[in-house]
Amino acid sequence: MRSNWSRRALLGGVGSMTVVGLSGCSGPFASSRGATDVIIHNDGDVARTVELTVTQRDSEASPIDTRLKLSPNEQTVINNNVIMGGDYDVDVSFIDSTRDSSYSETQAWDDAGQPLHVMLNNQIVFAVQIG
Repeated sequence: MRSNWSRRALLGGVGSMTVVGLSGCSGPFASSRGATDVIIHNDGDVARTVELTVTQRDSEASPIDTRLKLSPNEQTVINNNVIMGGDYDVDVSFIDSTRDSSYSETQAWDDAGQPLHVMLNNQIVFAVQIG
């Protein structure tokens, strides 16, 4: 039985599949282990300016280093920037109209897998999602 695939079509298909297979898996934080999220929740009644830095311990690389503003009761998701299985230090600080200075906390995130939730109210609470 003769195949209808020409050599050019076959090579073009293999090339396309390679590009699709590698998308999202290149760059300085590339890994075959996948990536997970950080979700920041402003659970307070006031707007907050938040600074978030996630640093990988064994390389000092920071896949997340951002500053953002959250309205009252708003949450934001930082998608797929943290490589699963790595060990990270998470530094969070925020300021709002009820404080004279910023409030900050640091948390170790070992063997990152499930998304990390950072909840802001009168304090900073870190929780790893289960399931």
